[in-house]
Amino acid sequence: MEIDLDQLISSVEDSTDEVLDRVAAAALLKDRFEQMADDLLDHFVGQARAEGRSWTQIGEALGVTRQAAQQRHGGLLDRLVARLKEGRFRRFTPRARTAVIEAQSAAQDRHHGYIGTEHVLLGLFAEGDENIAVRALDRLGVDRATVERLIDARVPPGPGDAPVKGHIPFTPRAKAVLERAFTEALALGHNYIGTEHILLGLHRIEDGIAAQVLADQEVGYDELRSTIVELLVGKGPPPG
Repeated sequence: MEIDLDQLISSVEDSTDEVLDRVAAAALLKDRFEQMADDLLDHFVGQARAEGRSWTQIGEALGVTRQAAQQRHGGLLDRLVARLKEGRFRRFTPRARTAVIEAQSAAQDRHHGYIGTEHVLLGLFAEGDENIAVRALDRLGVDRATVERLIDARVPPGPGDAPVKGHIPFTPRAKAVLERAFTEALALGHNYIGTEHILLGLHRIEDGIAAQVLADQEVGYDELRSTIVELLVGKGPPPG
């Protein structure tokens, strides 16, 4: 299997004629490939664990110690959150990092043992109306109270006497949202991942709870995207 460099160069060149924009697009693709490589390895480590292989065996296959293998691949969410807190997701704005981290808190608050697209949507509201995603939703008539009510109608909170602790996994759809955020950023010609890109990613995963909530409020993708672009016009550094 081989990734064709010429095809990648062509795709970046086709996206813009501005040389610095091409540099930014290439940097974003680089980060995307690094994340994909991690996800690829995580997939097969998870497969090995599901088939009963020990962390010692997996460590040997990776050329590291058992402890290193377990720490590196034992918890996707823990690793993701650690990356966000450490700033290792260089292309995520601080507010986008906060939104992803707060998705975990939203799941815990609702006594859910997983992080779904609905929790990521709630995470966007963590800083009030300080980010582009929430400002776009507000302009389209969507507020947090409405979002919470619509989420409750689909997935009510779990039993209050059963607190959720430890590792909380992302659902495949929630992971797909974060992946889609990269694509949305590239399509807008941005070299960062902000809350607006996460929101667009949420809309794109149409079978997720978040997308259903947005559909309930008659928020279309094109309308959402154009609203975000309007809010970004005249802005300087990545707004979040």
